[in-house]
Amino acid sequence: MHRLILLVRNLRHVWLFKNSVRFLLVFLLVAGAWVATRQLDIPPEYSVNDKIIHLVVFFGFSVLVDLSTSRKPFWFWKGLPLLVYGACIEVMQYYTPERSFSLWDWLADLSGILLYFMLKRILVWFDQKYSLSC
Repeated sequence: MHRLILLVRNLRHVWLFKNSVRFLLVFLLVAGAWVATRQLDIPPEYSVNDKIIHLVVFFGFSVLVDLSTSRKPFWFWKGLPLLVYGACIEVMQYYTPERSFSLWDWLADLSGILLYFMLKRILVWFDQKYSLSC
């Protein structure tokens, strides 16, 4: 696991990798905003799944943001901009006739970011604990 963490840290400094991830991130953020303002025919019984989709999407955004830059602290440079993006999407949906503002969606976005942050911290903690003892 230690080698994988080192590989990811080194990839952040490879120009082609970093800029490819940034391009993918921007593309997905724009696509997400576009999809968020379109009418979707989702039955009400699938509303819980909508929250899971928000969690997974923002987990993925967190991964891409973290891979595209090594700036710290995470919450100021990476987490906060993603939360603002999620809030902007909800505001855009408020003004879209077919969609509506949902605080629960925004909290699901926050949950995806938190899940990534916690998993990353746990992986780094295990790496530090077990790579030092070997």
